[in-house]
Amino acid sequence: MNKFNKSYRVSFFKWLLLISLPFQFILIQNNEFENSNFINLYITNFNYISELRKSIFSIFSFSIGDIIYLLIVIIAITVIFKYRSYYLNYKFYFLIDLLSIISVVNVLFQISWGLNYHSESLESKLNIEKSYSDQDLEKVVSFLIFETNKLHHQLSKNDTLPVEFPFNKKQARMLLANEKNDIVKNSIWSTIISYMGYAGYLNPFTLEAQVNEKIPMISYLTTIAHEQSHQNGVARENESNYWAYKKTSNNKNPYIKYAGYSFALRYCISDLYKKNPKKSKLLSQSIHLGIKKNFNDINKFWNKYKNPLEPIFKKSYDSFLKINNQKLGISSYNEMVSLVIFDLKNDIE
Repeated sequence: MNKFNKSYRVSFFKWLLLISLPFQFILIQNNEFENSNFINLYITNFNYISELRKSIFSIFSFSIGDIIYLLIVIIAITVIFKYRSYYLNYKFYFLIDLLSIISVVNVLFQISWGLNYHSESLESKLNIEKSYSDQDLEKVVSFLIFETNKLHHQLSKNDTLPVEFPFNKKQARMLLANEKNDIVKNSIWSTIISYMGYAGYLNPFTLEAQVNEKIPMISYLTTIAHEQSHQNGVARENESNYWAYKKTSNNKNPYIKYAGYSFALRYCISDLYKKNPKKSKLLSQSIHLGIKKNFNDINKFWNKYKNPLEPIFKKSYDSFLKINNQKLGISSYNEMVSLVIFDLKNDIE
C-alpha cells in the first residue's frame, strides 16, 4: 500500500490485457487474416446480429450511441480527476490502466463491427484493377459532366444558378430510408465534428449512423448513403463512397440523383487534376456554373470550420484506418474512382 491507499499490484486480468494488445494489432494487420474462414463466418453472421441491434436502437429518434459517448467522457474525466494525485505520482500505473482499457475497447470494437475491415474487397470479388488509363478517366469525367449538367438544367432551369433542394434534412433521411431499421440520425455533436472535419460516422457498437446536420444538403444526401453502407457491414471507405454514389445516382428522385452524380464528378475530376491538370481544367469549363456554385457551397462550409486542431484529428483518423487494414488511410476515400470507372466504362464506350 501507499499514501493513497491503493495497491501497486497489477491483476492477472490486466496483465493478460496488456500482453494481448500487441498481438491484437499484429493479427488485424495480417493479410492472411483477410477473407479467412473465421472472417467469412463472421461476415455471414454479422447481418443477423446487426439487424437485432438496429431494430433496438431504431426505436429512438435520437442517438443512444452519442449519449453513451457523452457518459463515457464524463465518467473518464470524473475518475481521472478523483485519482489525479495518484496518477500524477504513479504514471506507470496510469499507463497500465489506460492500455488495459484500450485493449478491452479494441476487442469489443473488432467483435462488434471492426472485423468487417477484413472481408474480401470489392475489387477482389469483381476482379477490378485499381490502375486505370488516363483515357478511361477522361471518358468517365466527360460522362459525369454530361449527366450532372443534364440533371442540373432539369432542376434549376438556369445553368448559372445552384440547385436548391425542395426538402429538409428530416425528409432527406426519410427519402433514403430503404428499410425501417436503417435509420440515420443527426449527430448531437454536429458542431464539434464540423470543427474536426467529419461529415458523418457510424457507432460500431449500436450501429447507429450519424450525419453532421450542418453540412450542405448536396453532401448530406451522399453522407446518409455512405453511412448506411457502413451500417450494413461495408467497412472500406472507398467501397462506402462507391455505394453512396450508386444508391443516390440510381434514386428515382432527381435531386438525390443529382447529388449522386455530382458526388462522383467531384472525386473523378479531382483525380484527373492530379494526373493531368491541363485536361482537367479544360473539361471543367463545360461544367455548368450553377454546379460549381453547389460545389463552392461545400468548400465554403468546410473553410468556415477550419482550425489548427483539424489536421490532428485527420491524422488520428488516418492512423486508425491504416491500423484497420486500409493502407492508404484517409486517401482510401479517393479509391472509389477505380470502382466508378469499372462501373461506367462499358456503358460509355
